[in-house]
Amino acid sequence: MVRYRQVIRERNFFLLWLGQIISQFGDRLNQMALIAIVYYKKPDSPFELAKFFSFTVLPSFIVSPIAGAFIDRWDKKKTMITCDILRGLIVLVIPVAFLELTPAYPIYTAVFLIFAVSCFFLPARLAMIPDLVSKDKLLVANSLFTVTGMIGAIFWFVVGGILVEILKVRGALYLNSVIYFLSALAIVFIVRKKIHSTPPQNVG
Repeated sequence: MVRYRQVIRERNFFLLWLGQIISQFGDRLNQMALIAIVYYKKPDSPFELAKFFSFTVLPSFIVSPIAGAFIDRWDKKKTMITCDILRGLIVLVIPVAFLELTPAYPIYTAVFLIFAVSCFFLPARLAMIPDLVSKDKLLVANSLFTVTGMIGAIFWFVVGGILVEILKVRGALYLNSVIYFLSALAIVFIVRKKIHSTPPQNVG
Protein backbone atom coordinates (compact mmCIF):
# COMPACT_ATOMS: atom_id res chain seq x y z
CA MET A 1 0.00 0.00 0.00
CA VAL A 2 1.29 3.42 -0.95
CA ARG A 3 2.02 5.54 2.10
CA TYR A 4 1.83 9.31 2.53
CA ARG A 5 5.62 9.52 2.66
CA GLN A 6 5.92 7.98 -0.80
CA VAL A 7 3.45 10.47 -2.25
CA ILE A 8 5.18 13.46 -0.65
CA ARG A 9 8.44 12.35 -2.26
CA GLU A 10 6.89 13.18 -5.63
CA ARG A 11 8.43 16.63 -6.20
CA ASN A 12 5.56 18.20 -8.14
CA PHE A 13 2.89 16.83 -5.84
CA PHE A 14 4.88 18.04 -2.84
CA LEU A 15 4.91 21.58 -4.25
CA LEU A 16 1.16 21.45 -4.81
CA TRP A 17 0.64 20.10 -1.30
CA LEU A 18 2.91 22.79 0.13
CA GLY A 19 0.95 25.39 -1.80
CA GLN A 20 -2.23 24.01 -0.25
CA ILE A 21 -0.84 24.34 3.27
CA ILE A 22 0.40 27.89 2.67
CA SER A 23 -2.80 28.94 0.91
CA GLN A 24 -5.01 27.46 3.62
CA PHE A 25 -3.00 29.34 6.22
CA GLY A 26 -3.66 32.48 4.22
CA ASP A 27 -7.39 31.74 4.06
CA ARG A 28 -7.71 31.30 7.83
CA LEU A 29 -5.53 34.31 8.65
CA ASN A 30 -7.60 36.35 6.22
CA GLN A 31 -10.85 35.32 7.90
CA MET A 32 -9.56 36.08 11.39
CA ALA A 33 -8.24 39.50 10.34
CA LEU A 34 -11.51 40.39 8.64
CA ILE A 35 -13.56 39.23 11.62
CA ALA A 36 -11.35 41.47 13.77
CA ILE A 37 -12.13 44.42 11.48
CA VAL A 38 -15.87 43.86 11.95
CA TYR A 39 -15.42 43.54 15.71
CA TYR A 40 -13.39 46.74 16.03
CA LYS A 41 -15.76 48.76 13.83
CA LYS A 42 -19.04 47.45 15.28
CA PRO A 43 -18.28 45.50 18.48
CA ASP A 44 -21.93 45.28 19.55
CA SER A 45 -23.49 44.43 16.19
CA PRO A 46 -24.23 40.75 15.49
CA PHE A 47 -25.82 41.95 12.25
CA GLU A 48 -22.48 43.25 10.95
CA LEU A 49 -20.83 39.91 11.71
CA ALA A 50 -23.66 38.06 9.97
CA LYS A 51 -23.28 40.39 6.99
CA PHE A 52 -19.57 39.65 6.84
CA PHE A 53 -20.16 35.89 6.80
CA SER A 54 -22.80 36.29 4.09
CA PHE A 55 -20.17 37.87 1.84
CA THR A 56 -17.89 34.85 2.40
CA VAL A 57 -20.66 32.36 1.57
CA LEU A 58 -22.38 34.07 -1.38
CA PRO A 59 -19.54 33.37 -3.85
CA SER A 60 -20.06 29.62 -3.35
CA PHE A 61 -23.62 29.95 -4.66
CA ILE A 62 -23.01 32.59 -7.31
CA VAL A 63 -19.51 31.93 -8.64
CA SER A 64 -18.84 28.20 -8.06
CA PRO A 65 -21.33 26.94 -10.69
CA ILE A 66 -19.74 29.26 -13.25
CA ALA A 67 -16.16 28.52 -12.18
CA GLY A 68 -16.48 24.78 -12.78
CA ALA A 69 -17.21 25.30 -16.47
CA PHE A 70 -14.14 27.49 -16.97
CA ILE A 71 -11.73 25.34 -14.94
CA ASP A 72 -12.17 22.48 -17.42
CA ARG A 73 -10.96 24.73 -20.24
CA TRP A 74 -8.20 26.69 -18.50
CA ASP A 75 -4.67 25.64 -17.63
CA LYS A 76 -4.90 24.52 -13.98
CA LYS A 77 -1.43 25.70 -12.97
CA LYS A 78 -1.84 29.17 -14.46
CA THR A 79 -5.30 29.44 -12.91
CA MET A 80 -3.96 28.68 -9.43
CA ILE A 81 -1.05 31.10 -9.75
CA THR A 82 -3.34 33.85 -11.04
CA CYS A 83 -5.84 33.23 -8.23
CA ASP A 84 -3.17 33.44 -5.52
CA ILE A 85 -1.73 36.64 -7.00
CA LEU A 86 -5.19 38.19 -7.24
CA ARG A 87 -6.05 37.23 -3.66
CA GLY A 88 -2.73 38.64 -2.47
CA LEU A 89 -3.38 41.94 -4.25
CA ILE A 90 -6.99 42.24 -3.05
CA VAL A 91 -5.94 41.58 0.55
CA LEU A 92 -3.14 44.14 0.20
CA VAL A 93 -5.62 46.82 -0.90
CA ILE A 94 -7.62 46.50 2.34
CA PRO A 95 -4.98 47.90 4.77
CA VAL A 96 -3.63 50.31 2.15
CA ALA A 97 -6.90 51.93 1.11
CA PHE A 98 -9.99 50.54 2.86
CA LEU A 99 -9.21 49.97 6.51
CA GLU A 100 -10.12 53.43 7.77
CA LEU A 101 -13.15 53.93 5.55
CA THR A 102 -16.66 54.35 6.91
CA PRO A 103 -18.94 52.77 5.79
CA ALA A 104 -17.11 49.49 5.30
CA TYR A 105 -18.72 48.46 2.00
CA PRO A 106 -15.39 48.51 0.11
CA ILE A 107 -14.09 45.95 2.62
CA TYR A 108 -17.14 43.74 2.10
CA THR A 109 -16.63 44.02 -1.65
CA ALA A 110 -13.02 42.91 -1.19
CA VAL A 111 -14.19 39.99 0.98
CA PHE A 112 -16.61 38.88 -1.75
CA LEU A 113 -13.89 39.10 -4.41
CA ILE A 114 -11.38 37.14 -2.31
CA PHE A 115 -13.80 34.26 -1.79
CA ALA A 116 -15.00 34.47 -5.40
CA VAL A 117 -11.43 33.97 -6.61
CA SER A 118 -11.11 31.03 -4.22
CA CYS A 119 -14.02 29.39 -6.08
CA PHE A 120 -11.68 29.08 -9.07
CA PHE A 121 -8.58 28.15 -7.05
CA LEU A 122 -9.96 25.17 -5.13
CA PRO A 123 -11.36 23.10 -8.04
CA ALA A 124 -8.27 23.84 -10.13
CA ARG A 125 -6.07 22.46 -7.33
CA LEU A 126 -8.09 19.25 -7.01
CA ALA A 127 -8.20 18.76 -10.78
CA MET A 128 -4.43 19.03 -10.96
CA ILE A 129 -3.64 16.14 -8.60
CA PRO A 130 -4.19 13.34 -11.18
CA ASP A 131 -1.61 14.99 -13.44
CA LEU A 132 1.08 14.91 -10.74
CA VAL A 133 0.88 11.38 -9.33
CA SER A 134 0.43 7.97 -10.90
CA LYS A 135 -2.94 6.24 -10.72
CA ASP A 136 -1.83 3.84 -7.98
CA LYS A 137 -0.95 6.81 -5.74
CA LEU A 138 -4.01 8.94 -6.53
CA LEU A 139 -6.19 7.68 -3.68
CA VAL A 140 -3.47 8.33 -1.10
CA ALA A 141 -2.73 11.76 -2.62
CA ASN A 142 -6.39 12.79 -2.38
CA SER A 143 -6.56 11.39 1.15
CA LEU A 144 -3.51 13.44 2.16
CA PHE A 145 -5.14 16.61 0.85
CA THR A 146 -8.33 15.84 2.78
CA VAL A 147 -6.53 15.07 6.05
CA THR A 148 -4.29 18.12 5.73
CA GLY A 149 -7.33 20.30 5.02
CA MET A 150 -9.22 19.02 8.07
CA ILE A 151 -6.26 19.54 10.40
CA GLY A 152 -5.45 22.92 8.90
CA ALA A 153 -9.04 24.14 9.25
CA ILE A 154 -8.61 24.04 13.03
CA PHE A 155 -4.89 24.62 13.44
CA TRP A 156 -4.61 27.65 11.15
CA PHE A 157 -7.64 29.31 12.74
CA VAL A 158 -5.87 29.18 16.09
CA VAL A 159 -2.57 30.40 14.63
CA GLY A 160 -4.42 33.10 12.67
CA GLY A 161 -6.13 34.38 15.81
CA ILE A 162 -2.82 34.56 17.67
CA LEU A 163 -1.14 36.41 14.80
CA VAL A 164 -3.99 38.94 14.55
CA GLU A 165 -3.61 39.57 18.28
CA ILE A 166 0.16 40.06 17.96
CA LEU A 167 0.39 41.89 14.63
CA LYS A 168 -2.96 43.68 14.85
CA VAL A 169 -5.28 43.78 11.87
CA ARG A 170 -3.10 45.83 9.52
CA GLY A 171 0.02 43.73 10.11
CA ALA A 172 -1.96 40.48 9.78
CA LEU A 173 -3.37 41.58 6.43
CA TYR A 174 0.08 42.50 5.11
CA LEU A 175 1.32 39.06 6.18
CA ASN A 176 -1.75 37.48 4.60
CA SER A 177 -0.93 39.11 1.29
CA VAL A 178 2.64 37.79 1.40
CA ILE A 179 1.37 34.28 2.20
CA TYR A 180 -0.76 34.20 -0.94
CA PHE A 181 2.23 35.32 -3.01
CA LEU A 182 4.34 32.54 -1.45
CA SER A 183 1.65 30.01 -2.34
CA ALA A 184 1.78 31.22 -5.94
CA LEU A 185 5.57 30.90 -5.90
CA ALA A 186 5.39 27.27 -4.76
CA ILE A 187 3.01 26.47 -7.63
CA VAL A 188 5.28 28.19 -10.19
CA PHE A 189 7.89 25.43 -9.74
CA ILE A 190 5.45 22.61 -10.48
CA VAL A 191 6.20 20.81 -13.73
CA ARG A 192 2.80 19.67 -14.89
CA LYS A 193 2.66 16.66 -17.16
CA LYS A 194 0.20 13.82 -17.39
CA ILE A 195 1.42 10.77 -15.52
CA HIS A 196 0.28 7.29 -16.46
CA SER A 197 0.62 4.15 -14.44
CA THR A 198 3.21 1.73 -15.72
CA PRO A 199 1.37 -1.34 -17.06
CA PRO A 200 2.47 -4.71 -15.71
CA GLN A 201 4.95 -6.47 -17.95
CA ASN A 202 4.62 -10.10 -18.90
CA VAL A 203 7.58 -12.21 -17.99
CA GLY A 204 8.08 -15.30 -20.03
